[in-house]
Amino acid sequence: MTLNKNNRFVKTFVFFSVLITLCVFPCYSRSKNKKNNSKKAETPEVQVIQEAVQEQNQISTEEKPISIKLPSVPKNRTYFYSVNQDAVKMVENGTPEDLKNAATLIRKSESEYSENEKVLLDVAANIMNIVWPSQKVSWTVFAVGDANPYVGAINSVKKGILDLSTGNVDFLSTILPTFVLLTSDSFSDYEAVRQAIEKSLEYNSDSVLANYMAGILYKKMNDFVQAEIHLEKAYKNCKSVQEVSLAYADALYKNGKNQESVVVLDELSLTDSSNIEMLKQKAYIAFAEKKYDDAEVYVARVLQQTPNDLSFLLFRAKIFVEKKDYIHATTLLDMYARQDDDDLEYLLLRAKVQLDWSKHTSAATATVEKAIQLYPQSYEAILLAGRIASITDSLVAGKYADEWGEIALRIDPTNTEARLFALQGLIQRENWHEAYNLSNELIKSDSVSEELIMNHVQICVKVGKKSEAMQIAETEYKKNTSSELLTQSYVLAFIETHNAQESMELIDGMLDKSSRVMKSVLYYYRSFLQKTEDLVLADLRSSLTHNSRNSDTLFRLYEIYFERKDYNFAQYYLKQVVAIKPNDTSARQLNEALTQLIK
Repeated sequence: MTLNKNNRFVKTFVFFSVLITLCVFPCYSRSKNKKNNSKKAETPEVQVIQEAVQEQNQISTEEKPISIKLPSVPKNRTYFYSVNQDAVKMVENGTPEDLKNAATLIRKSESEYSENEKVLLDVAANIMNIVWPSQKVSWTVFAVGDANPYVGAINSVKKGILDLSTGNVDFLSTILPTFVLLTSDSFSDYEAVRQAIEKSLEYNSDSVLANYMAGILYKKMNDFVQAEIHLEKAYKNCKSVQEVSLAYADALYKNGKNQESVVVLDELSLTDSSNIEMLKQKAYIAFAEKKYDDAEVYVARVLQQTPNDLSFLLFRAKIFVEKKDYIHATTLLDMYARQDDDDLEYLLLRAKVQLDWSKHTSAATATVEKAIQLYPQSYEAILLAGRIASITDSLVAGKYADEWGEIALRIDPTNTEARLFALQGLIQRENWHEAYNLSNELIKSDSVSEELIMNHVQICVKVGKKSEAMQIAETEYKKNTSSELLTQSYVLAFIETHNAQESMELIDGMLDKSSRVMKSVLYYYRSFLQKTEDLVLADLRSSLTHNSRNSDTLFRLYEIYFERKDYNFAQYYLKQVVAIKPNDTSARQLNEALTQLIK
């Protein structure tokens, strides 16, 4: 009996020793074990183990060890694995309707909520408050700790901080930090946010929330093409939310799709016709399309709701300037100046009013010089400085029109307005060869103005390219013989390429069928063909008879009497030139010099 007990003890000891060894040192592969088993099936050690197993199976149930079955672990387990997955997906999609439905789906009595469910409800509420502020949270939100990546990221976002320490373990932990785009106006680490949003889209490419945030990011990066792509996707699945509609409409507007933008805004106005942001966007679009009356209506509706909105007060002044309603524009500019007289838009509008309405070029120059000083990189300020310099033929902030034009063209080589400023400056400074090179480029463009043709003909004459002047002038004149400016170009070129007799015959043939203004010009040109001074003066007087404000004729009379040393008569005509062209700095300087000479 004792021996049997000892044998049983030995066998049992051996059995458990072998089991422990196999558990702690599993160092053979299945294939190798199979080979070894087949080879060693009859070894004494194995026989001992087999006998021990058989005897162990015969032990009564009271002696058998208790077996514990461990729960299976879900694949891709996340913080919200135990929460209703349909509710989680709704929160990830992120529309206001989805957020409300998710809260409804997991609704239960307060004591039955798990901590994970409470966190998901808190996340949903913060998405609603931060991303969709026009919507209201309609479910109960519980106090939760921040010992999880979701609440921690949200708390950082509310402080304007990008917190990427959440680990990007799932969609929500990746997208939540990007809300900093909506909570901080000064945030600029767009590349880090872009990577987080792209990762979110990898998790869920159809998420309205992720596509909306991508659209917001690209708008801030001024990549409106990409912004439109993502916002269009969000809009198609969430047309009823104003934040999505406004962002998508703005992207369309920035991409020049004004009519498509209006369609989106009109759909929004059906549910909220007084929405301020919608009215603002409609005002901008109407202004861009030069529908100034419509733009003024929208701006007025905005100011009715927010009378202290200085930016739209200034925008209304801008509309009046475009409508040439300078009285109302000046009143609004004066009101704005009481709050801020250093704003760039204000300075530019003030300078335009001073230049175009008051004709106060010195004041306009001073205003634009202030703008240049405060905003030296402003392209609009540079263009306006070039325009004033070209009109006044004088320095603005130490530079002539052609110099301002050159600066503007370095920024945007395709800007025709800047090229025209540069050309005008070169003409004023009589830099004819450079003027020809620039004019020759401009004359080959698709859209050529009659003024540019006139300038090019004059420049060709100055550089001795008279045949080119005649060819261009004649070609353009034949296209439109009723154009007075093209007629002038043609007559000028004809005079330079034909003898006096032929030129006189051309002019005489045009006089009877010309308007009074054109007759004044023709008499002016004919004065250069006359052989005696009396005939010259007779033609000039005839020119003034038909147009007393012909500044070219008046200036020629000034030159004749100045040459005669009849300074009083010379100043009489020169003062009229100054009155007609108050912005002509050269004429004013000549008049001042003549005044000193007479004294």
